[in-house]
Amino acid sequence: MLSIISFVLILGVLVLAHELGHFVTAIKLGVGVEEFGIGFPPKIFSFKRKGIVYSINLLPLGGFVKIKGENGDEVEDPKSFVNQKAWKKSLILSAGVIMNFILGFVFLSIGFFVGLPQAIDKNTPTDNITERNVVVAEVLVSSPADKAGLKLGDKIISIDGQSIADSEFLYTYIQEHNQQEFNLNVLRGKDTLDIKTKPEIFAENQEPILGIAMLDTGIVHYGFWTALWQGLKSASLMTWLILAAFGNLLKDLFSTGHLSPDLSGPIGVAVMSGQVAKLGFVYILNFAAILSLNLAVLNILPIPALDGGRLFFVLLEKVRGKKMGEKFEAILHNSFFVLLMLLILVITWHDFVKYGAQMWQGVKNIF
Repeated sequence: MLSIISFVLILGVLVLAHELGHFVTAIKLGVGVEEFGIGFPPKIFSFKRKGIVYSINLLPLGGFVKIKGENGDEVEDPKSFVNQKAWKKSLILSAGVIMNFILGFVFLSIGFFVGLPQAIDKNTPTDNITERNVVVAEVLVSSPADKAGLKLGDKIISIDGQSIADSEFLYTYIQEHNQQEFNLNVLRGKDTLDIKTKPEIFAENQEPILGIAMLDTGIVHYGFWTALWQGLKSASLMTWLILAAFGNLLKDLFSTGHLSPDLSGPIGVAVMSGQVAKLGFVYILNFAAILSLNLAVLNILPIPALDGGRLFFVLLEKVRGKKMGEKFEAILHNSFFVLLMLLILVITWHDFVKYGAQMWQGVKNIF
């Protein structure tokens, strides 16, 4: 239930901000807007003000904006999107992406100001760090660590009674004693747990492993102006890394025909939302920032049916000096929309295979 609520709230805010960017930009540029909806149909109720329908809808997954003439119609109306100059069209189409980037930047900046958990390396100023910990960053499904009950976000305090200075010490200790059972003292929220587990040869590994990834983390605080700079720098770096990851994803998809096993869709995001929500507000803020930047990158890709695809056609039209065939463009957008939906279905099936047991246990817990 926590996963579902967290997922709906986080994704709802991000999608609503995206659509609000399109809406406000279109209004400010004098382009007609027919409807701005919170949530997705079926409609619960609506009202009309200054020619715009404002609606509240049943499915609370963000919102939508319907711009007059966005599908190439309403050619006789001067306020129609289709009759606007290229720079206006480009700005309206880019506004949602810009809004998601700004939201990610703002969330990260707030996090850096109040104290954001982040990975620590030798370049992190030690004066700004509190609450240093070695944190479990990933637990492989069905691994010895997973069977023992280790969870994402667990803080490993000691191993076999020895205090842990950093993740390097822990990795070295596990490798040197991988034939024995370990007694891990773990902090999970406010609870202290003793977990026993033993490395095993797992998946493709030739040596016994626990099946976890660990990070040195700490709460890093900055002053107001430094927090803004750190937020902008981190948002820009994350955007570049996400863009590179999408590029590798598409390259692997077309070259091998396979999706990365680490790729997650709605179910995976929902599961991660619930896990992050248990860690606290600052972690939710950080997770929401990453998702917002992911939405920005995804939507700016020059793929038909996405904002980036529509923007590409606007720029192509400007270069060619004449309009594209409306029917051809509509067919292309609709065809790619169907392909994207099929891709989402495939990813969702992968998520279901990966998290199905966990989801079923969650359903049983609810009842």
